[in-house]
Amino acid sequence: MNFFAITPFLLQTIVYPPMWIALHFFAKIRVYGMNNLHGYKHGMIFAVNHASEFDPILIPATLKPFSSLMPMFYLARERAFYEKKGFIKFFYGGTFFKLWGAYPVTVGTGDYEEALKHHIKILERGKSVCIFPEGGKTRDGHIGEGKPGVAYLLWRTGRPLVPVAIHGHHGMGPSDFFGRTHSISISYGKPITREDLFGNNCDRVQPTREELKSATSVIMAHIRAMYRRI
Repeated sequence: MNFFAITPFLLQTIVYPPMWIALHFFAKIRVYGMNNLHGYKHGMIFAVNHASEFDPILIPATLKPFSSLMPMFYLARERAFYEKKGFIKFFYGGTFFKLWGAYPVTVGTGDYEEALKHHIKILERGKSVCIFPEGGKTRDGHIGEGKPGVAYLLWRTGRPLVPVAIHGHHGMGPSDFFGRTHSISISYGKPITREDLFGNNCDRVQPTREELKSATSVIMAHIRAMYRRI
């Protein structure tokens, strides 16, 4: 078995107990919508708004570690993207990311099949993928526009997509977290299917870029609506 297929399960299972306790004590976390995930036994796409470096940890820390939807795999930029980011380049985009379950995508080419090849295979193997459709952290706390790759991943694999909204931790640093100045809420929405976005004949013709953009806008609208309610 591939070593990097095992380590995400091990690391995310190990981090679950201490993070679950810490999130309840320091961040007073509230989790909504877990009932929306009941009955799903194979991998899903989790589309999440991105406001903090905590986000990749919050998903496995609020799902049960032995759930059939775990472990979680992620999208990351190519390593060169992080080379200019100071000391964090030693953690981002390399072996550490892959151990956690993050695989690189190449942005800006318009070739979604090539850019998302790792994550397509992961979903086809029945594993879950977490994607931050905005492509980066929000700077002002508002949810931005999503990239069409998230809609392509849904169309290409046919796996249900779960919109996820996280609220309350924008701008939160370690001192804020341990000072208990923030309250975090996370909401898991009702899964969206390929047919919901592309119709019943969606498996016959690949959607155009405009259709992917339109489908992505629908996904982001779901996340924004959930964000406003929590």
